[in-house]
Amino acid sequence: MGKLMKAELFRTKRITGFWVCVFFITLMMSVVPFINDTKAHSAQSFSMGTFDIFAILGMMVALMAAYITGRGFHHRTCMYEVMAGNSSLRIILSKCFSIALPISLVVYLPHLVGLAVACGINSEGISEVLSREPLFFLTILRMTCFGTLLTLCVRSMAGPVLVYVRLVIESLGMIVVSAITGQDLMEGGADLVTANTTNTIMNTVCLSQQGVLLAQPVDSSLVLKVVIGFAVEVLLWFVISYMIYEKKDY
Repeated sequence: MGKLMKAELFRTKRITGFWVCVFFITLMMSVVPFINDTKAHSAQSFSMGTFDIFAILGMMVALMAAYITGRGFHHRTCMYEVMAGNSSLRIILSKCFSIALPISLVVYLPHLVGLAVACGINSEGISEVLSREPLFFLTILRMTCFGTLLTLCVRSMAGPVLVYVRLVIESLGMIVVSAITGQDLMEGGADLVTANTTNTIMNTVCLSQQGVLLAQPVDSSLVLKVVIGFAVEVLLWFVISYMIYEKKDY
């Protein structure tokens, strides 16, 4: 699996589009919280400013993972991985570790840099922020794993299109449910701890989990929503992609 990962990383770093996406996501992660309406003036306000725009950031991250994965099918390199005798499990895991995980780390690091700058300005709420950071990274990883695994399922450059469609439908669904329940599920005002079943399901299924990231306070219920959402999402698409790869009908 090490050779598969090394080859994938080598191909990825030679993709111009990858670095262009990284540049714009880095810009949004590290700069936007300082220039939006609320303007970051402390570690806590910077963190919340990042979560406010995460629906857009998350979409960009998922699309980038899907695009890079889809290129492997477009250029037929994935066919050779199968013909070389690599098992389905090894191929899928190598994609997750060489595409989803690196992208998550690359886009998360600028956030940490911006957070450090904000903390240097004012460390107010830093303990609250630090308790939320692992959940934030897990949500980013969920996005990249989804983009990677869905593209492995369709095995073509149609992956990014389907990722976009899924995220748009999800956003519309959140808007409809928010209108029906009278709570904005994409904002921190939604009471996620004592919320009804509909709100709980939507905030667990929602890929960006923006409402969860903005919720106060960080407790076991909030952590559980993020962890369960990540586990179910990744496991579902992993099993589907594994079943498709087992056919090896290239």
